[in-house]
This record gives sequence, structure tokens and C-alpha cells, in this order.
Amino acid sequence: MNQEVDWPREEGAIGVVGVAPWATLDFLRALYDLVPATKDWHYPRVLADINTKLPSRGRHLELGERNPAPYIRETIEELAAQGADCAVVPCNTAHILFDQWSSGTSIPVLSIVDSVLDELAGTQGPVAVLASASIARFGLYERALEARGMAFMGLSQAQQSVVNQAIAEVKIDGRASASCMERVESMLDEFAAREAGGIVLGCTELAGLLAACKARVPVAVESNAALARRALQFVGLPPGGAGCGSMPSGTIEE
Repeated sequence: MNQEVDWPREEGAIGVVGVAPWATLDFLRALYDLVPATKDWHYPRVLADINTKLPSRGRHLELGERNPAPYIRETIEELAAQGADCAVVPCNTAHILFDQWSSGTSIPVLSIVDSVLDELAGTQGPVAVLASASIARFGLYERALEARGMAFMGLSQAQQSVVNQAIAEVKIDGRASASCMERVESMLDEFAAREAGGIVLGCTELAGLLAACKARVPVAVESNAALARRALQFVGLPPGGAGCGSMPSGTIEE
């Protein structure tokens, strides 16, 4: 093979179970943005199944409807059969059921929660988590933080309402309104005043708050980006910084 278009034979492939379309596309954008590529073949092989027909995670958890876990697990095995060396599910809410769909699979399944907590290692001070009401109610990150001996900063009902509003507005309009952002920034100031050591953005719709969080606390982690970095490390591609994947002007991509 021409060395100009060669790549490491041991490089792995990433399987992506897309239970939420926009969250999956956000994950892929974060993944590619972390790869210091100048040619198409510098990126890893990715097998993605974006299946919006899987049972709803939220409706299962809130209303007792069909459990999506068996279907997520089935998709992981399908991706493995197609050549995936690991699997990711870029959805925080789905990870409430993580043990049900990840245990005993034929390929390793990378956890979005563990990926986030790995990046919080060494954080001094309590960690606030901005996520959906379901994630807050089930204590997904709270339990994980406490299991690692890290302090959790709980949100008041009013603060959770601000988070819920921001998520809802981004889902509808692609961004939070000016009035909502004022409330968000006031909430972040409250976290800083309480000496929060870190903030987790545990919902894809909140990724746009990363800069505002970093301006107020020592450590801020966006969950999809953390999962993307973990996936790249697993398949043997140490991630670069944000923006690495931007194609330089004049570079031949094909």
C-alpha cells in the first residue's frame, strides 16, 4: 500500500449507538474535532447506528413504558459483528440503565459517566452537575461522584428549573434565549460563590455553556467531549486539542 495513504493496522473502530440524533451528531463532531488530521484516513473508522425508533429512555423511566436496554444491547452486538472494537452510547439518560445494556457484551462499552469522572480526577471542591430532571432524580452523577470519594453540589429546585428551561429552549431553537442565559449565568455565579471545584455538563443541549462554566470554576467537563476523548484513546488515537480536526486550507482530503 502507498505509505501516503497508510494507517496503523492496530487502529480500532468505534461503534456508536445513536439513541438521540442530535446528541449523536454532537458526539461525532466532538470526536472528529479532536483528531489532528490532515487527510480523511487520519480519522478512525466509525460505525454509527442512529436509530430513533428505539424505545424512549425518558418514557421508560418516567412512565414505565418499554425498556430500551435490550434494544441498545442488540445494537451493540450488531456493531460488533460489523467490526466495531468498542461501543459508545452518547446519551446521559441512557446511562441510568448502563448496567442493563453493557454487561457481558462481546466488545467493551465505554461509559460516558466514567469518562467524565476520569477528567474530574483531582478536582478540589464539590462538583455541580447540570443535567436533565431524570438524571438529577435518579442521582446518576451524584452516586458516581460519591463512589469515587468526590463531593457533590446539589442544585436547588429553582436552579434545576433554570437548567430544564435551558435544555428545552436549545431543543426548540438551537440556543437559549437572552433572558434564560441571564438566569444561567446567575446560577453559575452562585456555584462559584459556593466554591464549586467543578461543573459537569451532563446534557448535550448544554454544551454551549462550557466557556461560561470554565470562566467561573477550575474544572468544567462536557460529557460528549469526554466520551469522545475516551473513545479515541481506546482505539489508539490520542486526542489532540479542540479544533484539531479542522482541515487546513489547500489540503487534499480524498
